[in-house]
Amino acid sequence: MHRIPAMILLASCACAAQAQDAGGEDLYRSLKAHDAEFFERGFNRCDLDYLADAVHPQLRFYHDQGGFQDYDAFLDNTRRYICADPARKPIRKVDPDSLAAFPLYDDGVLYAAIHSGVHHFHMREPGRPDTPTSSARFTHVYVRKDGRWLLKEVLSYDHQAPGHASGN
Repeated sequence: MHRIPAMILLASCACAAQAQDAGGEDLYRSLKAHDAEFFERGFNRCDLDYLADAVHPQLRFYHDQGGFQDYDAFLDNTRRYICADPARKPIRKVDPDSLAAFPLYDDGVLYAAIHSGVHHFHMREPGRPDTPTSSARFTHVYVRKDGRWLLKEVLSYDHQAPGHASGN
């Protein structure tokens, strides 16, 4: 069996109301939109140039089943396991009600944010409906650089088979 794919390995749950209260509505909306673009382009559509530019060069990725990955291993695993076979393509769908966002300030300046939630993974095959494969919790730390969010820290955990604990 292949080592657990890099991006399938993301995963932390909290409610949207907490995110709005603790992090502010603007931060919540900004990270929700960023998450949607990041995973649609980088994971679901395999835009690897976009992904390489959207991840911090000092990425640290911790996965409960696949171990630790740095930037190079993350991009390599995404290419090899997520994007190699369009006939069996892993797809990520976030649970929008699970998302939370929390700001990190340095002397009153927003320099980073914590983004957490639950996402569900599916296998997409031509001519067939997407098949659920797992659910997991994620906690991401994004840093602000030149007005952009870069993914720098990832915790991916509590991976469960479809219909089990994560987010159900």
